[in-house]
Amino acid sequence: MKYFNFFSKTISLLLFLLLISCQTTKKFTKDQIPAMKVDITYLASDELEGRLIGSKGEKLASEYISKRYKKLGLSGINNSDSYLQTFDVKPKVNPHSMVKDTSTIIGHNVVGFLNNKAKKTVIIGAHYNHLGYSEMGGSLFAGKEKQIHNGADDNTSGIAAMLAIAERVKAKKLKTYNYLFLAFSGEEEGLWGSNYFTKNPTVDFKNVAFMINMDMVGRLDEEKRIAIHGTGTTPVWDSVIDEIKVPEFKIKKHESGVGPSDHTSFYLQNLPVLHFFTGQHENYHKPSDDTELINYGRT
Repeated sequence: MKYFNFFSKTISLLLFLLLISCQTTKKFTKDQIPAMKVDITYLASDELEGRLIGSKGEKLASEYISKRYKKLGLSGINNSDSYLQTFDVKPKVNPHSMVKDTSTIIGHNVVGFLNNKAKKTVIIGAHYNHLGYSEMGGSLFAGKEKQIHNGADDNTSGIAAMLAIAERVKAKKLKTYNYLFLAFSGEEEGLWGSNYFTKNPTVDFKNVAFMINMDMVGRLDEEKRIAIHGTGTTPVWDSVIDEIKVPEFKIKKHESGVGPSDHTSFYLQNLPVLHFFTGQHENYHKPSDDTELINYGRT
């Protein structure tokens, strides 16, 4: 029963964070702007040029997330001061992309750990990279001119939610588990970062309870529909989700643990997973996926 109750509290926390995005807002002063909005505004800014893996923008984003981890009091890899897990890939070139060589690409996962000296660890992740100028393909933009794909929903929304969860977990002193917070790179190109992490984990997977993935959670629609994928990856999920009383949400459950996001890498390592997703929209993988379209609130 203790195990069941903690699962319920954890999922309730995630749903609460999504609920924040559709509350009525007031005019904020500079000092009152919520941290989630600050995170998204910076990470999805033109300065970072779409955070393509291996780019200057990805580096700036990884540095920003590292600073946020440090401020939250998370420890680095192997209890060090470094939050960066470096990996390299040598991708196959799409003949229709702007990339014409097979140079090795260096990417970085950003890893923060909250050690409660518990027996089990919960992994909460989101990817922070996006398409850049679509140098490696992936854009659904029909225009021919070169444009930045800022990916505000995909996936600075997930990163902001993950950081907010880290803050809430610390504030509520939830110490039944340790928590590993993961910001992945290379997701858009084929789950590169999460795939690397699962093969080179910084914690023993035998002691991981489950993994939660936040990918595109910033565009909750008027009907407040939320998709939760991976509900069939452990018998516990259905009972926990059904037990949560959040009547304002319309939750659509999907059993499969396999899909085009980072939770797949963990499910393939036999871990229970959940993927939260507020839905597809017309700005997906287009330059128009910008900060002003995120549902910080409705007035």
